[in-house]
Amino acid sequence: MTSGIGVLLHIDNPTIADVEDVARAAEVAGADFLGLPDAFWWRDTWVLAARAAAATTRLDVGPFVTNPYTRHPFQTVASLATLQELAGGRVQIAIGAGGSELSAAAGIDRGDAATRIRSLARLIRSVAAGEPLDPASGRRLEAPLQPVPIVVAGRADAVLRTGGAVGDRVLLWAIPHPDLARSAEMVAAGAVDRAPPELIWAPVADYDGFDAARGTIAYSVLNSHAGLHERWGLAPDDIDRLRTVLVTEGNLAASALVPEHAVPDLVLSAADVDGAAALATGIGAHSLAVRATSAGAVAGAVAWARRVLSACG
Repeated sequence: MTSGIGVLLHIDNPTIADVEDVARAAEVAGADFLGLPDAFWWRDTWVLAARAAAATTRLDVGPFVTNPYTRHPFQTVASLATLQELAGGRVQIAIGAGGSELSAAAGIDRGDAATRIRSLARLIRSVAAGEPLDPASGRRLEAPLQPVPIVVAGRADAVLRTGGAVGDRVLLWAIPHPDLARSAEMVAAGAVDRAPPELIWAPVADYDGFDAARGTIAYSVLNSHAGLHERWGLAPDDIDRLRTVLVTEGNLAASALVPEHAVPDLVLSAADVDGAAALATGIGAHSLAVRATSAGAVAGAVAWARRVLSACG
């Protein structure tokens, strides 16, 4: 197992100062990469990534996770090239279907997410290989772009299989423990005629306190399949309400609607390092990613991830 450790910024609407502080803390703690959120009602992810790059010298940076809907693919490629000019080889990009706010607030149908993710990944690689940005006109990107690691993130089966098909890495974020093995199998199933991509596991664990961990589980529930909803006793109307509260009131308020008996399937005890290591080993995770709710929480989160990776052997 490759002992890579990432930090995912989990501060609502992080300021530039927040990003710089967390980036420095992540680099000092020995993390390998920092992922920045992309939400259209927060500060722009590419500007934040640029400031994170400027504040560090070794850390990889990039959006974790951007989507193929709210920006034209040409703009995403240009943003990558610009960030690469600032950060050199310290750039990676994670692509996913986007959060519930895309459909609930922006009116975007995400039904073709897998196709769009695949298309964007192919465009990034083709431009980096010297092909035109727009094959129809022959127009090229007028800035250099070197190949960048592409991470695919998601929980829907089609997106996971797409990650297996086109991702250099796949991010398994906040997936309920009973669904981890099946999710990893979906990634492997998508890797036809190629080696499966590396897996980055981002578990929900209480290394920064149980309240902080619980505050992130609404997405886990929303994006779980119907079998798990049934296991937790959640009807379709319950899921619709959860989605509405998430969009209108935020993740913390939505997470309060998650039944208590579902929490053990969603949140790991940080004290159970061996249990976390067993889950990581069972899915063949290559790296761990931890959330940063503040700069001060980074060192402890990274140290926990390092203990888990060490216990994997």
